[in-house]
Amino acid sequence: NVAYMPDIHGAAPIVIGEEKGFFKEAGIKVNAVKFLSGPPEFQAMASGDIDIAYIGPGATYLAAQGQGNIIAVDSLNTGDMVLATKKSGIKEWKDLKGKTVGVPKGTSGEMILNLGLEKGGLKPSDVNIVNMDVAGAVSAFVANKVDAVAIWSPYTSEIEKQVGKDNMVVLGDNKAFFPDYVFPQSWVVNPKFLKEKPELVEKFVSAWTKANDYRIQHIDEAVQMTAKYTQIPEDSLKEQVKTTEWIDSKKQAGLFKDGTVNKWFENLEKLFVQTEKLPEIVPANKFVSPDAFLKVVK
Repeated sequence: NVAYMPDIHGAAPIVIGEEKGFFKEAGIKVNAVKFLSGPPEFQAMASGDIDIAYIGPGATYLAAQGQGNIIAVDSLNTGDMVLATKKSGIKEWKDLKGKTVGVPKGTSGEMILNLGLEKGGLKPSDVNIVNMDVAGAVSAFVANKVDAVAIWSPYTSEIEKQVGKDNMVVLGDNKAFFPDYVFPQSWVVNPKFLKEKPELVEKFVSAWTKANDYRIQHIDEAVQMTAKYTQIPEDSLKEQVKTTEWIDSKKQAGLFKDGTVNKWFENLEKLFVQTEKLPEIVPANKFVSPDAFLKVVK
């Protein structure tokens, strides 16, 4: 049972794996279940309903807490944004003081918001932060029910389509915080499942690496397939491609081996410690499990 998200990161490897027969070749059948953010996926893993899941950077703290093991890095994301309505008069981070911001809590959107607040000399308590799901944040922004939202592509382009570029202000995205922070999106496995069925995890990773490399080499076809599968318009997915740094399997194996991946995650954990999602930084080798990946990518 695999949790996916309806976008070019979280759905493409699943639809490619299915359509190109990579799962079949690996000898597994994937039951794909749709989610819109990471925290509910971890709840589903805890109850045993989900074995493997795609997560954005914002839910990584749940893996660090021991609720999931990272088995592959999907890509690096630059598509999280904090957008303000024109009407709100917000022009820079410090203007968020006292304003209402819609954000799905525990996601990468919240991370960018927190980094931006810090940049503007504010604390989260200086802002009225409202926990919303992604669809709710989009509608609230369009209806002028909030002053700003912190969400990610392709939903950001959905807002632009509905309100027009002139009626929104982009306060910042992930790139504003590079190279201090990079934002890896990953695939995680339920720790119990990894322990009990390591051979199935390996089969999934072997199919996933093929699907990932196929996606990178045939990105236009991947966009078409994903659009058909998720019902997300091709234009939105193309926007998402622009805010993604892909990592092919061979390069990724090197990044696992030389410790780069672990550094990325430990760096992210600094943010989680600041926002009290984690009491301290957990060594990444406690929740990053690259063995299956390194075994299949020789």
